[in-house]
Amino acid sequence: MTVINTSPAIHLHAVLPGGLGTLPRLIGEVIVPWAVCQELAAGRDKDATWLQIRSLPGIILQTSAIVISPLLQAQIDIGEAAVIQTVTDEGHSAVILDDLKARRIAAMLGLAVTGTLGILIQAKRAAHIPSVKAAIAILENRGMWLDPALAAKAITLAGETS
Repeated sequence: MTVINTSPAIHLHAVLPGGLGTLPRLIGEVIVPWAVCQELAAGRDKDATWLQIRSLPGIILQTSAIVISPLLQAQIDIGEAAVIQTVTDEGHSAVILDDLKARRIAAMLGLAVTGTLGILIQAKRAAHIPSVKAAIAILENRGMWLDPALAAKAITLAGETS
């Protein structure tokens, strides 16, 4: 199973057809840690992700908090720390994180790490979306900042280079 953080959940829900309901068909069951659920619920007035994912098949919402290592809490935000702690506590091996520092920590722990762009590339290859470039444009219009070189690399990996 894969554990997802707040920002990738919001971004992917905005651009995948069927929102996060597409993820289980693409990568298998997805766990949303309690701390991430709290962050999504807190933002429900700005974004409908929380209201829409609560009953999606293949999306498992944790209903209680876990004890997070003080070392993780001191280095990254609570949602990212909860993602990494959940994976290590429950024996999962994959995370969806966008924050660079959190991704580095997860990689140092030997976890399989992907982010919003990695999932978009997978979605394109599986014909769930027609264009990574178009999805990136939507995300940027929604306020997501992407390093131009990283966005260009994702577009190239998706086979959309002109």
